[in-house]
Amino acid sequence: MDLLEKCRAYTWADEARDVGLYPYYPAFQGPAEGGQAVLDGSEVLMLGSSNYRALSSNPQVIGAAQDAVALYGTSATGSRMLNGNLDLHEELEADLAGFFGYEAALVFASGYMTNLGVVSALAGLGDQVYLDERAHPSLVDGAWLAKASGATVHRFAHNDPGDLARQLAAAPTRSVLVATDGVFSMEGALAPVAELVAVCEEYGATLLVDDADGVGVFGRGRGVIEQAGMKGRVPLMTLSFSKALASQGGAVLADAKTISFLRHTSRPQIFSAGLSPADTAAAHASLREIRRRADSEPDALSAAEYLRRALDALGYDVAGSASPVVSLRFPGQTSVLSAQRILVDYGVYTNALLPPACEGYQLRIACTDAQTPDTLEAAIGVFASVREDLVPRYRPAA
Repeated sequence: MDLLEKCRAYTWADEARDVGLYPYYPAFQGPAEGGQAVLDGSEVLMLGSSNYRALSSNPQVIGAAQDAVALYGTSATGSRMLNGNLDLHEELEADLAGFFGYEAALVFASGYMTNLGVVSALAGLGDQVYLDERAHPSLVDGAWLAKASGATVHRFAHNDPGDLARQLAAAPTRSVLVATDGVFSMEGALAPVAELVAVCEEYGATLLVDDADGVGVFGRGRGVIEQAGMKGRVPLMTLSFSKALASQGGAVLADAKTISFLRHTSRPQIFSAGLSPADTAAAHASLREIRRRADSEPDALSAAEYLRRALDALGYDVAGSASPVVSLRFPGQTSVLSAQRILVDYGVYTNALLPPACEGYQLRIACTDAQTPDTLEAAIGVFASVREDLVPRYRPAA
């Protein structure tokens, strides 16, 4: 069979478009300001962005990016190992390490590349990798690269330290990496970091927490590790700049020896161009702003709790969470795609999630500091007005 025959046989996206239910790759016109955005020429309430601290339009962040372009140009122009390493990268790394309480940090070109590069470089022949069964695909893909180098990959039950302990007790080696999300971005659940630390310490395993969706939100901006009181006890932390840090890129934080090892062995680091000057400066400016706001709780958390309670009262099947993510569960693909389309038609944008991106079928709502009380009330009003079209399909209204 022609290799590309599988592409010609793929029809799902076209079929969804034909019935008006294709929700992906929307083309927004301009940024989301004050919780609003423009889609297909119409204003919508933005409930789908992970810009948790609303810093992507912050004047200081924008100004830092503009200044970096003016001074350094638009690109790092090469691999960081060769000519693409900027003082901007090293200044950001030093500040990240200091803020999160690690010896050193290493910046990658994306959050995905960070996890891919860290897991695949650290685990190899004879090593064991244990992943939460709902770990982010970047961790999974890093583990599969490690498997190609001779590592053995296992999955433990979602947010279940007991299952992890049972598996580690039977592990044939103590050379073990355990990896989990800090906040599971599709459902909004927080990992039991303290319990995972206890298990890993008992069995001599190295714990990696990917806190892409926790940084800037929890633990005075330092994420779920700080929130759980585990500062100094999680050897590896990764993060993405594309959430609360309002940029692109990612980083790993660890002891200095580990960071030096990754600098010289991680293929996604060595063979990728350095993060652009604008993205680096924007992430650094966002970090400074998060540090400045460390003593105030993000509005995104209170907004999410308010929405969660209101939607539950309206009869929606709301998944429990303590994060800025509010997840509404649906019984099947057609119901969730229809719900997403109806809400867009009424001026509310949410994310439609299908397996394998999540368990079951969900609408993902992400709250940010930009959503005002008026924005939230307007959104709740829409959910109330379309309830009869959505709720009876899977749960009778109270």
